[in-house]
Amino acid sequence: MSKIKVFLGGYINYTNAQNLNCRAVAEYLDNDKFDVFALTTHFGKNERFKANTFNCFRPFRFSKHLGFLWGIFNCDVAYLPKHVDTPLWVLKLAKILKKPIFTTIEGNVTDFSQEHCLPKLFGGIERMEKHFSYFDKIYAITKHLINQTSITLNIEEIPLYLGVNTSHFTPVISKELKSIVFIGGLIKRKGVDELMQLSKCYLKIKFNIIGSGSEAIKLENNYPINIVFHGVLSHNKINAIFQKSDLLFLPSKSEGFPKVILEAASAGIPSVVYNTYGASNWMKHREDGFIVNDFNEVKSIVNELLNDSSSLQKSSERAVKLAKKFDWKNIINDWEKVIVNLHNGQ
Repeated sequence: MSKIKVFLGGYINYTNAQNLNCRAVAEYLDNDKFDVFALTTHFGKNERFKANTFNCFRPFRFSKHLGFLWGIFNCDVAYLPKHVDTPLWVLKLAKILKKPIFTTIEGNVTDFSQEHCLPKLFGGIERMEKHFSYFDKIYAITKHLINQTSITLNIEEIPLYLGVNTSHFTPVISKELKSIVFIGGLIKRKGVDELMQLSKCYLKIKFNIIGSGSEAIKLENNYPINIVFHGVLSHNKINAIFQKSDLLFLPSKSEGFPKVILEAASAGIPSVVYNTYGASNWMKHREDGFIVNDFNEVKSIVNELLNDSSSLQKSSERAVKLAKKFDWKNIINDWEKVIVNLHNGQ
């Protein structure tokens, strides 16, 4: 039986959410069943991959078109997650050549108050709908996004979850709340003001902040002594900080499925998140994490964990189990089924 040729339309040597997902899929697809094609770029890291790659050279604006052309011609099935950055002619060519293509929705589609709302990025709902009309299958990465997105797009009824490489992190079970970690963009949308507010309420707790963004300078000029800014870090350095952290706080109220929750869980760190993006679909409140309605509830959880170390230890142990459930080694089975079904015309 010949292998199914899969084109992953992301730049797997350059850090970006969709690129990292393509990289993980390329790594975990069964080599005996699939032959993988993917893109790299001249401004990314110089690495070797198991996948067949096309390196997009200078000028990138020109060469990326050649890369997509190469991928579509070579593949049997294509996964194209970079919506705005994927040229429309690529989708049209796939249709002409009868190459089945699928994609994932990883963020909000209907909340126009958010600058990263897909219709805004496309320049209107009609342009967005035209783009997605070429796909054979459209998957959302959570049940919440399915409900939100099905108003505008023809979404599959079952989510196609993203995974985590748990082997990148070392699990350490937390027994006392001494350190809270945040990882993400230091921008207003991520709720960094609440992060500062929380740190000022608990001066005896150390706050490790990993990431960069437009609010970084403002925050670094006005922060309490219990905060340490680390900037953008490699996985190895993040793992080192995770081993000394006991709780993750994500103050953002608009997300898809934050992979950092799974990364932290891999290290035995439960998360405190808001209930506004469907976290209850994958996390159990007070078991492997904490789902809150407002900032006062965030403080209540912190107070509870400070006073009851057994609750923290239990959630830390169960966070590790949550991460294992979403390990790419398990999640990739669902991706393989999607690819095989599309290849077979289903």
